[in-house]
Amino acid sequence: MAKRLRVAIYAPHFAEYSYRLASGLARHCDVRLVLNRKDANQQWELADIAVTAPFETRVRDLSLRRGGAIGIPASFLDIISFRPDVIHCHEVPEIYTSGLIQLLRPLGIPLVLTVHDAIPHSEGGSGTSPREDAWRGRMRAAASVVTTHGKSCIADFRRASPDFKGEAISSMHGVLMVPPAGGAVTAPEAARILFFGRMWAYKGLDVFIDAIDMLARRGVAHEAIVAGRGPEMTRLGARMEAMPTVKTINAYIAPAETGRLFQSATVVALPYKDATQSGVLASAYGNSRPVVASATGGIPDVVTDNVNGLLVPPGDATALADALERVLTSKPLAATLTEGAWQTAVGILNWDRIAEGLLGSYHKLAGRTVS
Repeated sequence: MAKRLRVAIYAPHFAEYSYRLASGLARHCDVRLVLNRKDANQQWELADIAVTAPFETRVRDLSLRRGGAIGIPASFLDIISFRPDVIHCHEVPEIYTSGLIQLLRPLGIPLVLTVHDAIPHSEGGSGTSPREDAWRGRMRAAASVVTTHGKSCIADFRRASPDFKGEAISSMHGVLMVPPAGGAVTAPEAARILFFGRMWAYKGLDVFIDAIDMLARRGVAHEAIVAGRGPEMTRLGARMEAMPTVKTINAYIAPAETGRLFQSATVVALPYKDATQSGVLASAYGNSRPVVASATGGIPDVVTDNVNGLLVPPGDATALADALERVLTSKPLAATLTEGAWQTAVGILNWDRIAEGLLGSYHKLAGRTVS
């Protein structure tokens, strides 16, 4: 009987993403997942995620304070002691993953690197300092395989890293914040629009507010929920407070409440000015909610216009208002898009399918070592 592949996943960030990926892989491989204690249950309760095959999870204190003096070396030992055939990391421009990758290079263990943002966002949200750029460059140089979230993101990666000699493959960003099996599901509120996430300028909150103002002037019934923290909530807060149809939640949102917010929405708005892929998009589809989103970056690799959402030009508030009005005023269209969102969630964004798609690259790498 062939020996099972051993895959170690190192994830100081993206805990829910990594946990769902590990669960899908565990049907085929032995998996050890290493998480950061601060991040582990911040966005979603991992215990609520259904697991069909067991895998091992280690949770460490990876802070740069006192506890990290023990937790960071222990997390490196967690990876090495597992004796993995392949190590899978996320590209985040910080010291933990960069340090681990440099430590592992002499051991010749193949590295798969998931690149979330091949090109930093235009207005915040991705590290762009010289130090962060250096960490990013070292990570990419050490990787044998890079995964990105869609074909458009592969093209971005090739433009950003033309000297990369390894393989770049598409591996979609699977669903997030999926309601627990058997749990209560909140029905959508009539005409509710959700704008959710970390409020960086590139996400287009100003465009969204302009569109909501247009809906109000047109007399289109709606309720807009803007939920999350970040610089744009401060910059645009006073304007939103003066808008009677806008409710803001400028605070940490517990996982259970986050799920209810997505479920209560008729539609989720993603008017991004630029993008790669989006955890908010993955969360909308994880809750079978359609989107109105900008046709930028990798978003059109997932959102098919008039099937699981509507696409609009980035930065175009009028087009955004028009698309939102279509969803809010046409029950047949809303029903079609909602069904399309569910089909996407169980199809290309299903974690078992995503894990199976990575196996070929893992097995190929396990037959050789990197120099």
